[in-house]
Amino acid sequence: MIHSAGGMTRSPLDRFRAAIEDCKKVIEVLDRDCAFHRERNGRGETFRIERFHTHVHGQPKPSANGWFEFSKKTAHKHPDVAVCACLIVFHHHFATEYRIRADGKDDDGTWIAARECCQRILGYGAGFSLKTPPRMTIHGLGFTSNWMKARGGGSVRDLSNGWDLRRDTKATFKYTVYPERSGEDHANPLLAGNTVRVARWNATVAFFQTEFRVTPFLDEFVNAMRITPGEWAPFLAWSDKLQDHGHDAFAQKVRAHLPR
Repeated sequence: MIHSAGGMTRSPLDRFRAAIEDCKKVIEVLDRDCAFHRERNGRGETFRIERFHTHVHGQPKPSANGWFEFSKKTAHKHPDVAVCACLIVFHHHFATEYRIRADGKDDDGTWIAARECCQRILGYGAGFSLKTPPRMTIHGLGFTSNWMKARGGGSVRDLSNGWDLRRDTKATFKYTVYPERSGEDHANPLLAGNTVRVARWNATVAFFQTEFRVTPFLDEFVNAMRITPGEWAPFLAWSDKLQDHGHDAFAQKVRAHLPR
């Protein structure tokens, strides 16, 4: 099942037209290269994204920002690749204003084919991911819990990417970050800091290093990222350089992970 939702009651006309043109390019190529799928799949299905949201009786009323939604069951057929590719197109043109959720995963064959198709035809799409970026604040990775008592003493607090920040007055560093709760007592910490602020920011930079390890130019900006907790300028400079060198998909993904 695929779900997509947007934060507007009316999509900007210029971006909507650009997205439609890109969808046409993708579908034309899929129809030409994969014509045999049409014979195997039988009657076609209608896939539609409307520029204007029309409220339907019984649905929750739109928020102040508005919304639109699309839902579709998939069966790993040619039309599904076309639908997924079109959703990637809209995500590219509308960025965080157009969100996609799916029961499948990034390594699902349909999404792999859709990303490859968009990248080959449109020059973007390779960096698309179904994963939702963890919540970020101006101070770094957001917290998803209050302080809780930890096994073996001390206390622990959950970070939005699934890592744990642990406070232990007996340790060399007062605050340490672990990859998961189950490893508290025996796993090696990922990093540490003498204050919550420093440990949390170090965890944020480490998360970006892990999440974007194959992204160009990362090494050029890592040291600047570490220097001042709460300073996001190096991340923005990195995304700008990615865009300047034609890595639009990666630049978009970086920006989607920054605090709003």
